[in-house]
Amino acid sequence: MRQSLCVLALLFLVAVSSRAEVLSFVATGPAAPGLSGLNENPPNGSSAIGSALITFDTVTSMMTVNVAFTGLSGTTTASHIHCCVSPPGNAGVATTVPTFTGFPLGVTSGTYVQTFDMLNPASYNPAFVAAHGGTAVSAEAALIAGMLAGQAYLNVHSTFRPGGEIRGFLAKPVDISIKPDAAPPVPINPRSHGKIPVAILSTPTFNAVTSVDTSSVTFGQTGNEQSLAFCNAGGEDVNGDGLLDLVCHFETELTGFQSGDTLGILEGKTFSGVPIVGQEGIITRP
Repeated sequence: MRQSLCVLALLFLVAVSSRAEVLSFVATGPAAPGLSGLNENPPNGSSAIGSALITFDTVTSMMTVNVAFTGLSGTTTASHIHCCVSPPGNAGVATTVPTFTGFPLGVTSGTYVQTFDMLNPASYNPAFVAAHGGTAVSAEAALIAGMLAGQAYLNVHSTFRPGGEIRGFLAKPVDISIKPDAAPPVPINPRSHGKIPVAILSTPTFNAVTSVDTSSVTFGQTGNEQSLAFCNAGGEDVNGDGLLDLVCHFETELTGFQSGDTLGILEGKTFSGVPIVGQEGIITRP
């Protein structure tokens, strides 16, 4: 678990520092962080975990897929990106069939990195192309729109669950700072009756104050917890980079944190409807 969380944290670091013309997405939710059997529909009892980062260069139309997974109950049979449906629904395969080119098959743990030319029809499921305009250009537009809308997910299929053992919907990664004055891992007392401040950090290409719909923000053990108390009016530069960050406060009792938790996860949407997700290491203390 610790190794997978380290991989996921590294993917977040890469994703939030990507160039403006590169769209980045991480797989998470809707029920559990990262790739999980709890995110399947219907959920399954797999104890496997995984992480995925998708980067899409809108200038060159090259898409890179990074996946890490471990502990599958069955052995891998395929992996794809599915599109387009709102969580937790099921959708058809959008990318290469029968599986991502070169994806490790017949294993319970593995890693994968591959870059695809999304102007090449071979990078898609022919059925997806036919359903979305009939060309690679129109399929690319549909896939990007689906990912930006939070209606695409990465799935790892196995002999245990041929329809998918673990998956996660794709969301835009954002950088957050839990208790901005504290160094990570941030100490949290799950029994506290107080509030936890969390800053959504702005970047030169992302203004958290003007972009994030504060009514959509959730925070806690899985990221789904309806724990929001309030968000500060205006913004505050919590990390001294000259950019105003959005600081929100969450009721500790509603975050669902338990002893032994190691991640705090924030989810939400921008005003344009793009799902966002951020995470930071925590340590629970009485």
